[in-house]
Amino acid sequence: MQANDAWIAEPLRELIAEGRDVGAFAADDVADAVNAILGAVMLGVLGRSMSGGGVGAAFRERLTDQIVRGVLA
Repeated sequence: MQANDAWIAEPLRELIAEGRDVGAFAADDVADAVNAILGAVMLGVLGRSMSGGGVGAAFRERLTDQIVRGVLA
């Protein structure tokens, strides 16, 4: 868990905080926002893998877009 935090979560927290500070992101709590993003990625990849689907570039792009924009029209 420490390696994941150091290599993945912390840089993402820094990115989200910087983006929030310049008005690019809406995140009241950076840690919660990052946990939500990482959880969405993990479950998206696990679900895709469990269904036998690949997790290639096209899937990664779609998943990233879905996470960033959410489900709002």
